[in-house]
Amino acid sequence: MKTKILKFGMPLMAFLLAIVFAFASNSKTPSEDDALLSGYIFKNGKCENVTVCSDIPGPLCMSNGVVARTKINETQCGSQLYHWSN
Repeated sequence: MKTKILKFGMPLMAFLLAIVFAFASNSKTPSEDDALLSGYIFKNGKCENVTVCSDIPGPLCMSNGVVARTKINETQCGSQLYHWSN
């Protein structure tokens, strides 16, 4: 009887522990702090850093009435960014 319990019980316990530890070690979900990006606007022929924005969808990130964007290089700004809140 003891052997039967060990042969069946030990693999079952290992399987159950694996499931428990898989859920316990699940990484945190991304938060707004993880998604902060520099916001740029095209000004005087350059892509200039003006504010801090987010890539989480929501209201557009604005600076002086202009939509902030990502930076591709010194003379090109990329996609629109979103407003972030504390």
